[in-house]
Amino acid sequence: MIKIPVDKAKPGMKILKDIVNESGMVVVPAGKELTDSLIDKLLMMNIDFLYVEGQKEMRPKEEILEEIEKRFKKITDSHTLLIKTILKSHIEELYK
Repeated sequence: MIKIPVDKAKPGMKILKDIVNESGMVVVPAGKELTDSLIDKLLMMNIDFLYVEGQKEMRPKEEILEEIEKRFKKITDSHTLLIKTILKSHIEELYK
């Protein structure tokens, strides 16, 4: 199950978790298949996200490593830099 923004939803995707409005009312029950018109209605109701079948796609490893470098760019503390090293090592392991 993945959580996606409604504007990224595609017809044919199966909803896995009830979609509720701000009042807590179920507007679309789990199990329903998305159609173009249903997606439009969800957007008009200001529903931001929904849960559908599938697996989350992993971002490219290089993009994540670059982001880590940017986030730790100004860090000089050795303990924090150790966290950066461990984090980068963890990312490398995930992509093996």
